[in-house]
Amino acid sequence: MKVDLTSGWQVLQDVHHAGEALGLPSGDLDHTEIGHQLSEWEPIDRLQHLQVLFSAEPYWGRELRYFNQAPWWYKNEFTLDEEGSHLELRFSHVDYYCEVWLNGSRLGSHEGYAVPFSFDVTDLARRNGEKNLLIVKVWSPWDDDVQDAHHAKRAFKVIRNMVKGTYEHDDALIARDVNPVGIYGDVELIVTDAVRITEQPSIHYELDDGKSSAAIAISAKVAGSGEAKVTATITDVTTGFVVARVTQEVELSAEPTSVRIEARVEGIVLWNTWDVGEPRLYDVELRAGEANTNIKFGFRTVEMVRNESQTTLILNGKRLYVRGTSYFPDVYLSTLTSERYRRDLHAIREAGFNLIRIHVHIQQPEFYTLCDELGLAVMQDSDYNWTHPEDEEWVKRLTSIYVDAMRMLDHHPSIVTWIGLNEPGFFGTLDHSGGKALTESPGPQMYEAITAADPTRPVIRGSFCNFDPLSGDTHNYRGSLEGNHEDYVEIDGTTEKLNTEFGFDAPGCEANLRSVPRVYKRLKSALPRLAAIQHYQARLIKYYIEHYRMQRWNPNSGYIQFMFIDLSPQSFYGAYDWWGHPKPVVDELLMSNQPVTVLVEQTAEEATGVLLINDSPRSFGTVAVTVAVRDEGRTLLEKTSEVDLGAREQVRVLDLELNKADSARIDVRLSAVSGSGEVIARNQYDDMFGHPRHVEGHPHRLSHDFGMRLYNA
Repeated sequence: MKVDLTSGWQVLQDVHHAGEALGLPSGDLDHTEIGHQLSEWEPIDRLQHLQVLFSAEPYWGRELRYFNQAPWWYKNEFTLDEEGSHLELRFSHVDYYCEVWLNGSRLGSHEGYAVPFSFDVTDLARRNGEKNLLIVKVWSPWDDDVQDAHHAKRAFKVIRNMVKGTYEHDDALIARDVNPVGIYGDVELIVTDAVRITEQPSIHYELDDGKSSAAIAISAKVAGSGEAKVTATITDVTTGFVVARVTQEVELSAEPTSVRIEARVEGIVLWNTWDVGEPRLYDVELRAGEANTNIKFGFRTVEMVRNESQTTLILNGKRLYVRGTSYFPDVYLSTLTSERYRRDLHAIREAGFNLIRIHVHIQQPEFYTLCDELGLAVMQDSDYNWTHPEDEEWVKRLTSIYVDAMRMLDHHPSIVTWIGLNEPGFFGTLDHSGGKALTESPGPQMYEAITAADPTRPVIRGSFCNFDPLSGDTHNYRGSLEGNHEDYVEIDGTTEKLNTEFGFDAPGCEANLRSVPRVYKRLKSALPRLAAIQHYQARLIKYYIEHYRMQRWNPNSGYIQFMFIDLSPQSFYGAYDWWGHPKPVVDELLMSNQPVTVLVEQTAEEATGVLLINDSPRSFGTVAVTVAVRDEGRTLLEKTSEVDLGAREQVRVLDLELNKADSARIDVRLSAVSGSGEVIARNQYDDMFGHPRHVEGHPHRLSHDFGMRLYNA
């Protein structure tokens, strides 16, 4: 039984850091007494980040800094009538540091924001209708130290002491003054009788050589007294059939007892991404006495082949060409709902992506469950980004917090890769990261901790450390963040094994921007060029995607666009704006980013052929590809060619001889139709060689009050 404690809360900010000295944990203080200057308690109607509750503009502004300059205290008074031999107080999310008291007794502390934690309050909770007083102190402080006192690069060099990627990311992503703080999600008392399952079960399996059956082990901890039957039931979620059920008797004690149940499952269906197969899931119900818990998982194998010529993700023994996007839908994770996730994830699939990188944070559990169901692979970052302490104590905190998150997420088949560090030691060079953070601390310690906690998934030790044999991926911002002196066509002639970041930021729908008057006013003088900025974003992303797909497996194994949806009203990296409205780039994704695409093999100066690419396991047989080329309305080519397109194949349809120097304006239309009449791919190029120049004022002009790109405003 669960007692919901998510309502009835009151808060105050302890502006002089005097709460403990004044006896706040005991609740005896008269808050109106003259002298102590302590605030009065304020009721709140829900548990969310405090900036969302109390600020009219939580995404920017100097006034937000006061939320983090002093701790906050929460109070909840409740009665307990339920019977039960064991009481556990559980918090799903507290951001970031906290201490907890019940009825004047200190229960303990916690650091983090993503992983639930709990306390045994069996002996402290009052029953039979007596009042209980729950007090929580919460704080998420600012950091002051800047590496090498390099204040001109403070946004990148501030030494982030918290293991938290939702603050101090002021490169037009998270505004300078935003640092989420507060309790959110669920707070509950879990009331159990004699037998209880004390932690989330873990699931480990080994597939046979044919990947059609598996030996599975389910491990859990169970507490109680005397003998108890523990039963594990495994059900195929799609068919509803029970595929295995095993019961064993265990001798329990008050301290949790480790239980391991082994079973064999025959005739399994592997979990795959949506574009190459079925995301088949299985449900494990673990029952001990009257206690039970359920957890879903999927059977699959994943590995990464890394050497001088490739960085390739292998799913179920086959190469997976990654068409990915980054996802960081809101800096305030407490605002996200399953409905919001479902909307975004369906749009991600429609846009052709098969993998999502969760950029320097941990999402809420509902997100990963939906990725499991929808067949979207996940590349999961830690919260490490740019610059952090390197001492032993901090590294232990970092590894402990990330490994706890890994254990919480371990059962999700959608998670195919862990990332230890993002861009460690960056800003020494523009073509890779690295340095001591990667090779001395915390890179080796993180890699060791991650691989020990989960030997079944590949680990990228440091993202953008392309020369590191334990990493192997690249970030590429030519024509974008690398400076206004470059245009995106300068990627011509370059190769990358696996790109995990590229993109460009462009504001979205002007009508939506108008709904945020202060943002709109500051950006207004740049908005006459809004269509041109959006056009540049669309052309850049299309050019990058097709540049990578032309190198498919030679050497490129995929790409991850940064990012899918804007993180706030005034951050513009997304293909969709913060309100969920598509930018023009989405039209390009619907053509160039699909599992099956047809494209022009091109550089900035010439077009040399037409390629038909199939990332799916479907064999299409004979496909009719139609190519139409016009130069300022004059027809240069209209031709339909038939080619055979097999599973996971790439076919050169025909050669082209088009040159920028010989043309005024080249427009191209492509379509691919299967033998059954299905249009399996289409593409178009308007003014193919007319590449726009890098947007004026980008990327170097930024309003630090808003954390917003200014362009020429």
